[in-house]
Amino acid sequence: MDHAPSRRAVLGGTMAGLAVPLLGGAPAARAAAQAAGPIGSGWTEIFPSYSVHQPPDRTRHTYDAATGEHHFWLYDTDPSTFPGQDSGPRSELRFHNDYTSGQAQFECDMKIGAGAHRVCVMQVFGGATSATAFMTLAMNTDSINYYDSTTQIYTPVYDSYLRLNVVHETDLGKIHIFVNRQYRTSFNDRGAATHYFKCGLYGRTDMSARSDNHIKNIHIYRK
Repeated sequence: MDHAPSRRAVLGGTMAGLAVPLLGGAPAARAAAQAAGPIGSGWTEIFPSYSVHQPPDRTRHTYDAATGEHHFWLYDTDPSTFPGQDSGPRSELRFHNDYTSGQAQFECDMKIGAGAHRVCVMQVFGGATSATAFMTLAMNTDSINYYDSTTQIYTPVYDSYLRLNVVHETDLGKIHIFVNRQYRTSFNDRGAATHYFKCGLYGRTDMSARSDNHIKNIHIYRK
């Protein structure tokens, strides 16, 4: 099924390139960060529809219109969402923001349930050498990692909302990650392709028995 996210006014941001000063840990600073818009200036918010991917004959996603929160959950016993095409079940939103050039940015508030392990919580689809340009997995180190490697992007993540911004510069072949408005790291993408964003839960081999993820305030930008 396809859906269109609700609209909001574009909030401006400023920075030099993709470098931003680290924010202090004071509650007021964190609150201000959470209220902010995209990383950087010159972005235009777009409002693509999305499809909900769930395991066959299972309900693993709900949406609360009052709070704007998506709840995703998966069990390691759930069947593959696309049998024969991947290694595990999915409870994901697939955004129809397909792009091959320019810059794209994904933004959301995300709360990963304690114990979630080896489940992808956000991905940039499309690559020349791989199906994806970027994936970040929740791991039982209370962190989100680059794919399922030991390269941590951010910790701690369990049971507390964080603001995630993922910026893809296709001309440079780079993907930049920000958590709570702080620059964390950058990765090479995996080559030219048709790209789009996905978020929620994508189960991998040896995933936790149950995984939960709550996502709200999803916004997508282009320039």
